[in-house]
Amino acid sequence: MSVTPRRVIAGIGADGRSCVVRDEPIPQAGGDAMSLATLFTGPIARTSNAAPLGESFPEFSMSQLTEPVYSMMVVSYPPGLGKDDPGIHFTNTADHFYIIEGEVVLVLEAGDVVLKAGDVGICRGAMHGWRNDSDRLARLVTFVLPADPLPEQES
Repeated sequence: MSVTPRRVIAGIGADGRSCVVRDEPIPQAGGDAMSLATLFTGPIARTSNAAPLGESFPEFSMSQLTEPVYSMMVVSYPPGLGKDDPGIHFTNTADHFYIIEGEVVLVLEAGDVVLKAGDVGICRGAMHGWRNDSDRLARLVTFVLPADPLPEQES
């Protein structure tokens, strides 16, 4: 990858609207040694390795975004998807995503940000949607984790 990948975190700005709260390059080590960059940490989240596996590829359900479960998904955005409706939505989740290929626009209330292959994004309880303005397929790996609401969202 010729361009340094970056980490973009979306959250809530001082005006109460979703926005980019951090946009910074991911540290990269050089040389022959393995490198590791911790992209995000939070309170402990556990699963059971003894839990039944269930369906091979369960159908997507909105309950994956509202129930106390986590989901790992591969999402494809064809060219032009979201042009007319980027699917702006809100859930009390911490969405973590890695752009595998192409580029996608993360649509936020205070402005959009283009994420390219190699970039990492995290949405923390922020209104957001997606759009693909390019002429190529965009693919992301997404982890959706349940999260406690922000204090101002509890009332």
